Parts: sequence; structure tokens; C-alpha cells
Amino acid sequence: MSPVCTILVGKARRSPQATPAAYLASSPEHFSYIHFVAHGTASRLSPLDSAIVLSKIVLSKTVLSKTAPSEGNAEDDSFKLYAREIIRHPLRADLVTISACYSAGERAYSGEGLVGLSWAFLRAGAHNVVAALWEATDASTEQLMDKFYDELDKGAGPDAALRAAKLSLLRGGGFHNPFYCAPFQLYSGS
Repeated sequence: MSPVCTILVGKARRSPQATPAAYLASSPEHFSYIHFVAHGTASRLSPLDSAIVLSKIVLSKTVLSKTAPSEGNAEDDSFKLYAREIIRHPLRADLVTISACYSAGERAYSGEGLVGLSWAFLRAGAHNVVAALWEATDASTEQLMDKFYDELDKGAGPDAALRAAKLSLLRGGGFHNPFYCAPFQLYSGS
């Protein structure tokens, strides 16, 4: 397996290149680490309609968090990687990081926990997923992720690396409130 897939094909993609088709064509099953920096949508009514919005689409937060695939237009949907698509494509990644708001999911099911994007990547075969429970600010998330990956580079496991990154954010800079680091959680699978 190749070491890192930063969004797609080992290099960052930006709209209009960042599409679900480009992600799937990059053979994500060959990467150990996959990292998304995007908007996330969580569907409480239909968790498999939760999506990573891969391009810069101008939509209100209300539309982003509540639109089901059938309600959006085809152009909007062409940039969304849905949870239902993710589970159809097996992965072997050690870590998938979804640096997006509401990427963990919003609806809990008995025996499954939160069902959404993190659950979908675990079902697809990822060993660990880092995802957010609520909105995260860009500035604090950037610092958190920088420290997280620094710790991984030093040999820490995802759990220890995320803990160290959260503590670093709380103790340094201007993000002393847990609101800035608490949304990111680690979910582990097989």
C-alpha cells in the first residue's frame, strides 16, 4: 500500500477536480492514510445520505446539513461523496481523517453507534477514522491537524496523537476552550 492519499491520488485536489469519481479512480484501497479537508453534511433522517462535499459549492448551512440527494440539483450532487458510496468500496487504510463539520454522524443506532461518514469508512474497512461531531473552525482545525500529523510522524498511534494534538491546542495559541478540539473523535474498527 502507498503511504498517503491526501484527498485524492496522493496529491490534493481542488474543485472542480475533487469529485467522487476522481476519488474512486484514485484507488483509495491502496492508501494507508486518507485525509479529506472539506465540508460535511450529516443526514439525521437518512444517515447514508451524509456526504463529504468535495468542492467549493455556495450553499447555506441549512441546505448543507439537511439536503438529501434527491432534493439537490445534479450539479451539487456531483461533488458529494455519500456514505452509501463509501461503504461500497473496500478500504485497507490505517487512518481516514475527515476534517469536516458533522463528519461523525448525527444519528445513533443500537449496536452501531453514530451512523454517518465515520461509520461508512469503518464499514468499508478503514481501521481508524478521525471525524468531527459538530462545526469546527478552520484556524483551530488546521493547528489541531498539524500537531496530530506531527505526532503520527513521531510514531504515535492515532489515539495518542489525537490526545497530544488536543492538549497542545488547549495549552497553546488562542484556542483554550474545549469547543475547538472536542469535536474531533477517533473511531476504531477492525
